[in-house]
Amino acid sequence: MENKTYEYIVIGAGYGGVTAASLLAANGVDVLLLESHTVIGGCASFYKRKNFTFDVGATTFSGVLPHQPLGKLFDELGIKPNLKKLDPGMVIMMGTQKIIRHAEKEKWIEEAIRVFGEKGQKLFWNELYALSEKAWAIVGANYKIPPVDITDFVSLFKIKNIKALPLLKALFTPVSSLLKKCGLHEHPMFYRFIKEQLLITSQNTPEDTPLLTAAMGLTYPSETYYPYGGMYKPGQLLLDKFKDNGGIVKFKSKVSEILSIPGGYELKTMKGESYFTRGLISNIPVWNLAKITEGKAKKYFENFTRKFPKAWGAFTLYFAIESRVELETLYYQIHTKREIPFIESNAFFVSFSAQDDVEKAPEGWRTITISAHVDVQKWNLDDIDEYERRKVMVTERFIEEFDLAFECFSGLEKLHLLSGTPGTFEFFTGRFKGYVGGIPHSVKNNLLRLPPGKTPFSNFYITGDTVFPGQGTPAVVLGALNVVKRILI
Repeated sequence: MENKTYEYIVIGAGYGGVTAASLLAANGVDVLLLESHTVIGGCASFYKRKNFTFDVGATTFSGVLPHQPLGKLFDELGIKPNLKKLDPGMVIMMGTQKIIRHAEKEKWIEEAIRVFGEKGQKLFWNELYALSEKAWAIVGANYKIPPVDITDFVSLFKIKNIKALPLLKALFTPVSSLLKKCGLHEHPMFYRFIKEQLLITSQNTPEDTPLLTAAMGLTYPSETYYPYGGMYKPGQLLLDKFKDNGGIVKFKSKVSEILSIPGGYELKTMKGESYFTRGLISNIPVWNLAKITEGKAKKYFENFTRKFPKAWGAFTLYFAIESRVELETLYYQIHTKREIPFIESNAFFVSFSAQDDVEKAPEGWRTITISAHVDVQKWNLDDIDEYERRKVMVTERFIEEFDLAFECFSGLEKLHLLSGTPGTFEFFTGRFKGYVGGIPHSVKNNLLRLPPGKTPFSNFYITGDTVFPGQGTPAVVLGALNVVKRILI
């Protein structure tokens, strides 16, 4: 047992946790970072098989412009990740139709008109881009959103914020209303396109996704990047900076209990260790916090568990192929004609490693991660034989659909083929029930209803994808930036 009392302990080395820890250490704060796994990254982590590195999630990297969360973070810490901007940021394949998500707005709108027809496209996309720009500007400039006390409310009533009040309407207006306004609600192909895009960005449907969050999600392919070496690599630079500034990290240290003590907190781990701190930042989901806190804190987090009882899980597939084929981009969304059993969408997302990324695969090879949304309950089975049957069935169907979408790779050996379910994510990341992607954004449970970064308990803060402003690396990093501002200012 350590007798030392840290100024702050950060639980979880996902992007929210490592961001908060690195910023605090850079400002002279004595910080201990506890991570239950052997590596950083959480849902944006990795695993290795011989000379191959696989991203555990089929995620994209964005938000790195100077005015965006990751851009601000890298600038403040003097970090320069090895990133490649993708243009197009994504390619969507719907049957025989290939849709190119160009990085430049006007070029993308031209593509949307080519594919879906001219009716309503300019109006729809111009409104979304304008909303997205205003939303990031407001959220990024106000670290006290959502307000948790009277001083927060007072600080938000500034002239520049009052001018942004019309944006509130977009929090309570679903995407379906804009589709109707633009005459696109009865366009089957466009509706399916938007529905599947919303599922991977906002975790919800056009009828229930607020316009404001949809705007930030649907426009993000304009700034999509590929991090060489894997999604975790920029996070590793953050961890290196953290350690350079005196921060201490302990892996295989899963926190099993958080106890309130005079002047701070005692954290107990599964290994029987105890750590003491005056301040605490948790980067684990609110559902998990309800299991390891006590007293008033336990009731506080249990309230959020009741308010947000469900989230999505994921089915993932990993393999490597021998390939020297140049691709239009590295991120694809594939819409399937056939229904895939035990998958909640007729679409899946594919992430390729770059041809020249020899950190992820030897020359002439690529690693591939495929991901799709699933209902966690369909994979929470006591019948092991049925679980394995479903796993094999979905794996085989994914491979068939992948070969149909990418004929150039059809029939090639899938090396190191592995698949994952919500149970896999729960086992390796510790996330409650294997929920991934955070809390779905909805009109009822909009951004302002998400748990705030500041809790009612002294020096106890939370970050991550179950906290405002929600899921995705830029949002998670923004949440951590805001928490650190609350602590330091």
